[in-house]
Amino acid sequence: MNSSILIFIYIAFVIIYGLFNKVNCFEAFITGVKEGTTTVLNMFSYLLAFVFLINIINASGILTFLETTIFKNTFSPIVFIQMLIRPFSGSSSYVMMLDIYSKYGVDSFEGLFSTFIHTISDSSIYMIVFYFGAIEIKKYKGVIPLGVIINILGYILSIIFIYIFFF
Repeated sequence: MNSSILIFIYIAFVIIYGLFNKVNCFEAFITGVKEGTTTVLNMFSYLLAFVFLINIINASGILTFLETTIFKNTFSPIVFIQMLIRPFSGSSSYVMMLDIYSKYGVDSFEGLFSTFIHTISDSSIYMIVFYFGAIEIKKYKGVIPLGVIINILGYILSIIFIYIFFF
């Protein structure tokens, strides 16, 4: 079945459901668009800030310095930056993963490690603060260090796994 037909069926179903429940579908649609626009505008500033941060890091020469000194003969410092950003933002980590794919390839160590970083860890610090705040839990100071420890353990295990099974 064609996807455009499914979209048409879904829209028709929503309108028919709204008519049976005596809902003004147009007003509900306009309200949803207004709320969605507000959500997108609120999210845009955070996404723009992370993209701007990544571009500043790339343009400053820090990555070149790290690549020639600290990370010489190991892995790319872009992967290290992704490891630092992943607990805060999943979308920024995804953008960095795509950058690593285009620069090193998906089958390289950096590409595999970037995939593991993106899949084994989550934006844990963001989720802890957001969800604990949503259900009004004030005492969560031990959870954040535990999340960071689990992320670090996952990174170490993924390096071991990649070397054992891929190289």
